[in-house]
Amino acid sequence: MYIDIVRTPEGEAPLWVRQAWVGLRLPSALKRARTWPGQGVVTGPKTFAGRLWGRLMGRGTAISGYAVGSREAVDLLAAVNPAAADWWRQNAPQFLGEGLSFVFDAPACREVTSVMTASPPS
Repeated sequence: MYIDIVRTPEGEAPLWVRQAWVGLRLPSALKRARTWPGQGVVTGPKTFAGRLWGRLMGRGTAISGYAVGSREAVDLLAAVNPAAADWWRQNAPQFLGEGLSFVFDAPACREVTSVMTASPPS
């Protein structure tokens, strides 16, 4: 399934970086939004162990939204806004590893059930 980013996503990245997502179509691993444990990309732990410990200790916030592979998302972002993609690579590289995801909050997303018939937001 795919999601279109139709509004500025929530998060700790600078506003201009978050606004750069608007208009992008991203692949989502799941067919519906769900609630995920979230930790900030700026204020959250920088290591896997720190993120795991934070989850075990109940730190962070619950985010209802869609998971998207973070590395692929940033690569798609780079095609339309290289500066925003560079912000992620320079300021949050710990979130771009293999198997890691960004969660885009549900209000910022529109589900796309068929890539061939849906059009990007205008």
